[in-house]
Amino acid sequence: MRFQCKNCGSKKYWKLADGSYRCRNCRRDSKGYIVPDIRFTNKEWVRFIDLFLIGANGPAISQQLKRSQAMIGKASRLLRIVMTKDVPDVFEGIVEVDETYLGGQKKNKNKSQLRKEKEIFGKESKRGFGTTKQPVFGILCRSGRVFAELVSDTEAKDLIPIITKRVKLGSRICSDTYRSYTGLAAAGYVHRTVEHKQKEYVRGRNHINGLEGFWGFLKRKLASKGGVRRIYLPLFLGEYVWRYNHRKEELKNQRIKLTR
Repeated sequence: MRFQCKNCGSKKYWKLADGSYRCRNCRRDSKGYIVPDIRFTNKEWVRFIDLFLIGANGPAISQQLKRSQAMIGKASRLLRIVMTKDVPDVFEGIVEVDETYLGGQKKNKNKSQLRKEKEIFGKESKRGFGTTKQPVFGILCRSGRVFAELVSDTEAKDLIPIITKRVKLGSRICSDTYRSYTGLAAAGYVHRTVEHKQKEYVRGRNHINGLEGFWGFLKRKLASKGGVRRIYLPLFLGEYVWRYNHRKEELKNQRIKLTR
């Protein structure tokens, strides 16, 4: 997390012997808080990020740092924003594409949640096509990197533009036989499919098992939170995409990537 002067907004500073910071622009000293609205010293940020990365929850971090849960929540949101902005480069080679839905199972929802969904969407949620759950589209490169984005719908007009933006032309794209992917060959890609409805999950090198594995990882993590409000889903999705993409790196290297 970089220093930003609370007085003028400048990010240029001198670090003083007592650990505080002096803004190079307005020459005002601050008490060593890198982010003005979050009163963490540099050492506290390092400790917070390490605890966040190992999966400690808000109350546990609050107890460790002896800070309020409100401040821990604010710092966590900032860290998720940083993670969300770390978007992988254009994919190439063998790429998998797939869509899924987030929203939890009906059997795990209480009556008030079901009633609220019906008031908002005019119908009860169900599995598959026509569900009121939040659709998510994902792209995974066989090298191990993944990209995921919340989408308003899963029609071709919603998914093909994302693919053409994120996947290099000429790449081999593997998908199921969902109708929205039928135009990929015409768009300039080598398109291969597997027939999930016929219980076909692998055909040679053609499969989407890597992306299915990420969906499982994502849903387990969201379930462990006890559910996430739809308004916060983009941040949590960005967090777990980042965690998945950097899962093989050591904790120190992960922290450096978040603070550089």
